[in-house]
Amino acid sequence: MRAGEGTIPTPSADGTFMGHPRLLWMLLAVTVGVNFGFYGFRAFLAPYAADTFFASLPHDQALAQANFLFAGFGVLVYATAILGGWVADNVLGEVRSLRLALWLQVAGIACMAVPSLEFFRLAIALYVLAGGLGIPLTVLIGRNYATEDPKREAGYTLFYLAINFAGFFAPLIAGTWIGTHYGFRWGFIAAAVGALFAALLFEWRHHRVPGARDQVRFERWWSVPLVVLVILALLIPCAWLLTHPDAMHGFVYVLFAALLIYFIVKSRRRRDRVQDHRYLALLLLFIALVVFWTLSNLSATALNFFARDHVAPLWSGAVFGIPWSFLNFQSVNPLYILILAIPVAMLWPWLDRHGVNPSTPRKFGIGLLLIGLGYAVLWYATGHLQLAGGKVAAWTLLAYYLGSTVGELALSPIGYGLIGKLAAPEENSLAMGGWFFGVSISYDLMGQVAAFTTRGGIEAYQRVFGWLTIIGLAAALAYLIAAPWILKLMHGVK
Repeated sequence: MRAGEGTIPTPSADGTFMGHPRLLWMLLAVTVGVNFGFYGFRAFLAPYAADTFFASLPHDQALAQANFLFAGFGVLVYATAILGGWVADNVLGEVRSLRLALWLQVAGIACMAVPSLEFFRLAIALYVLAGGLGIPLTVLIGRNYATEDPKREAGYTLFYLAINFAGFFAPLIAGTWIGTHYGFRWGFIAAAVGALFAALLFEWRHHRVPGARDQVRFERWWSVPLVVLVILALLIPCAWLLTHPDAMHGFVYVLFAALLIYFIVKSRRRRDRVQDHRYLALLLLFIALVVFWTLSNLSATALNFFARDHVAPLWSGAVFGIPWSFLNFQSVNPLYILILAIPVAMLWPWLDRHGVNPSTPRKFGIGLLLIGLGYAVLWYATGHLQLAGGKVAAWTLLAYYLGSTVGELALSPIGYGLIGKLAAPEENSLAMGGWFFGVSISYDLMGQVAAFTTRGGIEAYQRVFGWLTIIGLAAALAYLIAAPWILKLMHGVK
């Protein structure tokens, strides 16, 4: 048994704070810094690329190129989690992998400020490769608890709140305030400062984290330099993929096939029927995850441009010192999560006490239902609620985000904790990387969906919103019906 699996050796020495291991709070602060960096530049990445690198193209082509670039970024930042998970499990160990990832992420974000398209793509490549190495952060949250500790799920809820705390403030600071007033190049620098905070904090306390002294099978004194050399060698291929969407599609599905084959082979060798069933349940929930995030991740591309071009301002002037910008919508989803995460988390135990708590598969169906209804609001609004200037009221987009956010709360935090329960113990980081890879596939699909919104004005958005409504509601119905069967495959895991 590896240190950290079912035990809490280091936290017991540090004690607890507010009922949770003290080191959890350090990891949550690191999470805030990491996600401030990520959501800080993600908020304006597509509009920045359209205006800076593709401005000479016709409007619809500029949007399409920016959407494909952003989709490629999203694909790689989550696809590399598979490679990063394997490296963490087998080469560096989880703690050393995260240390290296944090410093490389700082460099990647800072280099995005250079106004050269070729250098910009290389900087994105550096960031996404570093992001893959950072996958152990999610796993280390759970290592602070014994496997059956009832506070484990609450720890992941706090982790989710930390992500969205950063997700709320980062677009307002790096995008609306610094980016809008001083230029988005400085917005990248602001995002890099958040990432630097995370790197410094983890460097200071990493030796106290559970698993810091674990040995992995391929770890050597030269492991870190070797991994850095491999990352440098992969920069140009990753940058090339960002310029070739068709090649990116092929890469995504070849990688998915390889991942699927790996887990099938490992399962056959393990000869554990229960574990096989649990991996099948994970695969089915993985498909629901892909559908949900395909619909949700349009927020930073198609819905970002929709907000800029077709949504009326919510206010005039400044409110609490914040001027109106279409980028403010990028903070709506995390704001809703900060408000609703704890009430929703409390709702499940209350329903459980009354014997009506939906099963995990059914919660995935509920999540799909809610985001489908959110798109139904936009579908109706673009067809029937246009204002005098041809735009729609801001409340319609706020209503969409409410539906998608509550849907996200129904499935996403549960998914994090589910990996540690359904995956084989020796494959936790890789399985977590595979779970994140579902988001990678969703980014690829999102880029293809976003391409249908660039031509035809608001009518093009209306058509796409209609199809997304149908897809969301149909998928929801399928999972709500199949939930009992999927639950049976989980063999007692809830």
